[in-house]
Amino acid sequence: MGTFSTLATTVVVAAGALAAFTAPTAAQEPLKVGLLLPFSGQYAWVGGNVQPVAEMVAAEVAAAGGIGGRTIAFVQGDTEGVVDAGAAAAQKLINLDGVLALIGPTSLTFAGANTLILESGTPMVTPTAGTTALDRACQDVCFRTVPSDSLGGRAIARAATDAAFLGGAEPAATPVLMVGNAPALISFQDPVTGAFADYGTPLADTVVFTPGKPSYRSEVQTALAAEPDLIVLVANPEDSARIMTNAFQSGYAGRWFVTQDQTNAEYIALASAQLVEGIFGLEEIASEEGAERNRAFEAAVEAFSGEPPKIFATNTYDAMTITALAILRAHLRDGTIDRTTIANNIRAVANAHDGDIVVHDFSFGKGALEAGHEINYEGLVGPVDFNAWGNITAPFGIRQVRDGAWVTVATMGADALN
Repeated sequence: MGTFSTLATTVVVAAGALAAFTAPTAAQEPLKVGLLLPFSGQYAWVGGNVQPVAEMVAAEVAAAGGIGGRTIAFVQGDTEGVVDAGAAAAQKLINLDGVLALIGPTSLTFAGANTLILESGTPMVTPTAGTTALDRACQDVCFRTVPSDSLGGRAIARAATDAAFLGGAEPAATPVLMVGNAPALISFQDPVTGAFADYGTPLADTVVFTPGKPSYRSEVQTALAAEPDLIVLVANPEDSARIMTNAFQSGYAGRWFVTQDQTNAEYIALASAQLVEGIFGLEEIASEEGAERNRAFEAAVEAFSGEPPKIFATNTYDAMTITALAILRAHLRDGTIDRTTIANNIRAVANAHDGDIVVHDFSFGKGALEAGHEINYEGLVGPVDFNAWGNITAPFGIRQVRDGAWVTVATMGADALN
């Protein structure tokens, strides 16, 4: 059975395999996949985090002999993190470049691209969009390998109100929500608000702020007027650092709970270890059986790109591997690779069915499919089983900054979010 234990070797082989491919004939034109992501602007880091991992999967496909001898080629669609630019980028990728599938978009630009995606039937597998707008957007072509903000918001409230998930710390009694007024952020507001009420601790106040301001003193003063013992902060990393600095300067000594965008070493460096000491954060975590694969994956990404994997890296590996396997199954079972056959094969390779062979990478999945077997791709955080609306569930890790580093203080399965 294929595992990530051989992934680093696969990447090295892939570099040589790519160089060995001869110029394609018309029948061997590369299979074009669009990267519908921000590559410029405030959120350019998202595209920068996703692309190297997607390229690593494409190298794995090439090393395994391709798909019918064809490799995967990426076409960038720079959404700039803006709805209008996202719509224009989607039109270019779908109508002009003729991509077969999309990796992306983000929560920031889904609203600008969703109509064209649906009308064209272009399958999208996004590793970044937690927006609740995707919860029931479509049943046929929209998929994501990151949990919905509906789950993330509920997980924050569940953890904040239960000492068992806070490493023994006191549960919040007067929580306040501070949330940026942007699509990727405001999506958390209703899930967080509703879940705190469900768990018996309604929010003391909600402060919605404008992203990108140089200072948030007035917004912080509004939040502190409710005398919070915990502030749930939903913001981009830069604004989060400003808000926490303003709160510290105003004498706030209570706790913080941040989202996945800040639960990483980069945020500690940005905001300073002293400022963030003791804050809580949320992130998806590897299942126990997937921990070894994750360690091998981290080493493989660093060997391939020269940098360690960053936020959305594991989600990207899952999204791109599922896309590649769906393309392969369309080639083998349908005899035709197009948007419709790819979309129809995504659940076939990702969801569990009786008799499936469990696979964790493209090369092993290819061998199984070519041998006539059916497969069930299980990702870096466990099974990636899409429901009727293309959503997944995944376990969360509740983390806390201790001595300048994030440590996991509890884990939370989907069953804890009832």
